[in-house]
Amino acid sequence: MFVPSPQQAAFIQEARTGTSSIVLIAVAGAGKTTTILQAVKEMRGNTIILAYNKKIAEEIKGKLKRDGVDWKKAEASTTHAIGLRNYRKTFPTVRVRAEKVGDMCAALSDNGTIGPELVPHTSVICHLVSLAKANAVGIIGDIDDTSIWEDIVDHFDLFDEEPLQKKGDDIIEMAIRLLKKSNAEAEVIDFDDMIYLPLLYRIRFFQYDNVMMDEAQDANIVRKLLADALLKEGGRFFGIGDPRQAIYGFTGADNESMENLKDYFQCKEMPLTVTYRCPKAVVKMAQNWVSHIQAHPSAPEGTVSLETFEQMLQSRDRLNGDAAILCRSTRPLVTAAFALIREKVPCRIEGRDIGEQMKKLVTRWKSISTIPELEDKLEDWLEAETARWVAKKKMAKVQEAEDKVETIKVIMDACREDKRDLITDVVAYIDNIFADNVTGILTLSTIHRSKGREWQRVFWLDRFNTCPSRYATQDWEKIQEANLQYVAATRSMGELIDLFPPLPKQKAVNDNQQQPKEKAA
Repeated sequence: MFVPSPQQAAFIQEARTGTSSIVLIAVAGAGKTTTILQAVKEMRGNTIILAYNKKIAEEIKGKLKRDGVDWKKAEASTTHAIGLRNYRKTFPTVRVRAEKVGDMCAALSDNGTIGPELVPHTSVICHLVSLAKANAVGIIGDIDDTSIWEDIVDHFDLFDEEPLQKKGDDIIEMAIRLLKKSNAEAEVIDFDDMIYLPLLYRIRFFQYDNVMMDEAQDANIVRKLLADALLKEGGRFFGIGDPRQAIYGFTGADNESMENLKDYFQCKEMPLTVTYRCPKAVVKMAQNWVSHIQAHPSAPEGTVSLETFEQMLQSRDRLNGDAAILCRSTRPLVTAAFALIREKVPCRIEGRDIGEQMKKLVTRWKSISTIPELEDKLEDWLEAETARWVAKKKMAKVQEAEDKVETIKVIMDACREDKRDLITDVVAYIDNIFADNVTGILTLSTIHRSKGREWQRVFWLDRFNTCPSRYATQDWEKIQEANLQYVAATRSMGELIDLFPPLPKQKAVNDNQQQPKEKAA
């Protein structure tokens, strides 16, 4: 039976009897989903709960059904799904094409509209168009107002090297033309368009008495405007989230989202500062990043400790579905995964789409079939990518390329150990270690992908070398790096363990020879 805390009870009471809109600032593990579902059952009118992704939306739907809440009283959806659903009422034959803008950009290059001097910058042009949609360019403000585009460029540091600066005006002009062309093709939409085009075309939305936005700290401008479009005149907006869990700024999410939502909807602010997930020792560590998070008085003490990878393996009964290994980067996770597999510890890395990106890279050269050939190609590719992004001062892109190649190298080494030498073997290994929604066995995950999940035991892999990212240079990027560390720490329900990466195999053997007692243990 749900017994609310004083803070939860205050929110539920305000939701039931009040009239103002509310932003609910909830620390990690504060029971926000339980709280809002309890409030929904007691609120006046009908409610839409806007979830950040499909998985969360499905979980909320299941809980509403379990609690006997009729869908006419309350429903849950992602912002993209609800946008598309309403858009189809006006454009019933609409088709989704993920690469809509990229295909249009390529066509403009082929017919000469995009001149040869801009062809090297087409990826920047497409990225700028995507960010313009996230920032509602054309919905608020004039598409032709270059100052709006310049603000986006400055915020995301898109033109941070001389060639781009020299071509900056031309790139913005071409992005404006590309956005207009994309907007004119109303029957074909991409992921960004699912929210953007219904607002641009001012379609008639089905509206609700109450609009609840979960994970509101990750909202961008178009998500805010969509929430407004879904709200009846005189309706109430509820923004639920934690500003210190904002980690998706690179996608166009607004780093000041909660404050902006509060101002836009004239919200009353209410807190949930007590975590029901984390034990006291973990909360104490999390206070390094968020000083106001509190442990519940009944919370267990928990533990915060440090282990080598080899020490972790000595107690392998802990390495099960109740545990996760988290890391800022992918490469250390893959190294750890193969070390675990060699020790016959079942595990998977969260994120099948990461695996798909790896497979796309290893299979891009159709003329080769062996790992040695692939190794040479990857070295050349990394050198070219590094030169390309360093010239543009895009160090995050350099990190991404390095991480991708280093990850594939780990997989190639594992293939060699098993006396496998073909690229098809690399692909098979990738398919075997990457998965979605990993449960029941030890989960390995980047911190970004761990958001919204929890485990009894969390091993934080290679924290001292990966957090914060040395490539975070702008103020908002540095803030989000701190947020990432807070997210990682607060995934733990019991134990939080700083984990050193596995030693190189030869070194591990030598160390064990020097420490026969530990080896015997």
